[in-house]
Amino acid sequence: MVAALAVGGVLLAVMIAASGYAAVILPASARIPLHFGSHQRVFLVSKRAGLVIWPAAGAVGYGILGGISASSLAADWVPGVRDVLMPAVMVVLLGFQAGALVLAGVASLGRR
Repeated sequence: MVAALAVGGVLLAVMIAASGYAAVILPASARIPLHFGSHQRVFLVSKRAGLVIWPAAGAVGYGILGGISASSLAADWVPGVRDVLMPAVMVVLLGFQAGALVLAGVASLGRR
């Protein structure tokens, strides 16, 4: 479980670094998409809000899954699930964030 927390922490740090990099690269007028399950549920938010929301979602996921994995709720789980669940969710969140930042960059190129 310690390895899962360490890997999840590294992935959270990568999410924060990606937002920092995008803050420098993206223009101020960039709109960052937030996906809620499908392409039909996409909300465009301002650059500042989007760059904060994605790492915040990662931190919430890290906290919730880390807490559940360490609690008595997960005592009967197969150890592999406790070790893989949080890093897997963090990788998915990082992938969604990267996709959103790429789309924001492509969309901002079209507006120039």
